[in-house]
Amino acid sequence: MSRSFVALSLAVSCLALGGCKKEDPKTPEYWQSSLEGAKRPDDKVRVIESLRTSGNVNEQFLPFLHARLSSERRPEVKAAVARTLGDLHHPTSLEPLTAALDPGASDVPAQQVNKAVVGALGRIGDERAVPSLVPLLRSKDNYTRIEAIQVLGALKAKPAVEPLIQLATDEAAEPFLNKKAIEALGQIGDPRAVPALMRTLTKERRGVSFYVESSFALFQLGAPAADALLPVLEGKDAELLTWAKAQGVNPASYPMKAAQVLGDLREKRAVPTLLKQLSFTHSDPQIQALVRMQAADALGRMRAQEAVKPLAGLVGEPDPTVRDAYVRALALLGSRDALPALEKAAGTGDWYSREIAVKGIALLGDAREQPVLAKLAAAEPARTAADCQETGEDGCQDAAALGKKRADQLQGYGAVLEAAQACSGNAGCWSQRLPKADAVLLQRAALELGRSGAADQGPTLAARLTERDTEARATVIQAVDWLADAPGAAKKLREASLPALKKQLEDEKGNSNFVRVNEDLRRLMVKLERA
Repeated sequence: MSRSFVALSLAVSCLALGGCKKEDPKTPEYWQSSLEGAKRPDDKVRVIESLRTSGNVNEQFLPFLHARLSSERRPEVKAAVARTLGDLHHPTSLEPLTAALDPGASDVPAQQVNKAVVGALGRIGDERAVPSLVPLLRSKDNYTRIEAIQVLGALKAKPAVEPLIQLATDEAAEPFLNKKAIEALGQIGDPRAVPALMRTLTKERRGVSFYVESSFALFQLGAPAADALLPVLEGKDAELLTWAKAQGVNPASYPMKAAQVLGDLREKRAVPTLLKQLSFTHSDPQIQALVRMQAADALGRMRAQEAVKPLAGLVGEPDPTVRDAYVRALALLGSRDALPALEKAAGTGDWYSREIAVKGIALLGDAREQPVLAKLAAAEPARTAADCQETGEDGCQDAAALGKKRADQLQGYGAVLEAAQACSGNAGCWSQRLPKADAVLLQRAALELGRSGAADQGPTLAARLTERDTEARATVIQAVDWLADAPGAAKKLREASLPALKKQLEDEKGNSNFVRVNEDLRRLMVKLERA
């Protein structure tokens, strides 16, 4: 609302109310007069809201607002005053605001006052408010509870941990409340929450999964979560396995999800068990593949070189989704030792599986692989013709044209191999290619920079975190995460990139295209904030 509009609104209000005193609108007296002249609660709320948007509110208004909050009987006006105090977020407002809370409020107007007061206390951010906020976790109004949960999480309120654990696991509560409580436990970071979060990691209720919130909360907890997840990964947490069985949770889901979180934490103690999981077997092929894929992903992110050989033995997997997970892990590891297996895989499976293997060659090879690429491109028309004869897939109406198109796509990866030759061992060279790089070249450049430890290249690489291609963005996130471990890099990245990251996450909130990849972006942001 513009200031001119505010002034006009007040003028109209004053005429309707029989005239206002001619006082300075920059003083509390002016607004006190306006309130005294307002007879209806709606008019009083309009006066308070006009004050909020006038640009005149400052610390000299605090005594007036505190007195008004204490004396006001109309809940809607009281809520408006609380919101105004929240705008000032001054510590002296703590006492009058907490005095205005009514934990036992049962009617909607009183509950709305509670919500406004809790929001104001949250903006003040004073931990002395915690004792007054904890009882509101049992409020009859879910909106007030949500506000209290969020504020307690932001305040990292240790006294709220036990009530939040109860709320996170309360099956009578709305799933949204459970999720909010899980998120707050992650923010607070108290190890007491780990057992509950281990259960909510696989819990589903009314078709709602709590995995996203629980895995992120465990990541925020860090070392205590890793200590608890290691025996789960190894299948040695008997108590949790008993609970899972009683809940109807598939036992395989725990090692799979534990692998994901341990990979997020880059917990090296998990490597031996993760290597074993690459040969995990199960009667259900889908479960078997999922456990192996998660293990591969975690090993790749941890850059566990011991995984190169077993992963190279898996890239012949015909399913393109499964093969893609193994190829991506090998690309993260960055070893040329995987190239012979990738070359062999590039000649097997359907087109999608073949191209995935060729992409792996582009992400790991250099000019030495150009003849391999040419050979694969030359063989592609015949392979496409055979595919068309067998499956009659889309585009097979002109198999020759489709084969040529695919051969050209494979040849296109040669540009990445050329860049690898030109930039071998030169972080600055890779950095110069970032601004105009397409998705695949961007992935290769990001991986090379991430593994280089060249801290000075971090901000340039972080500028590509807005990449629209989600696979390329995921690779850039991982590379920036690696770079953040270099001495002094996290500080540079935080100063150069953190505000933009926060804005990006806010702008992309609710965008289904980026929901999954931005979970990794959130983890990166936590790491930079803590650095």
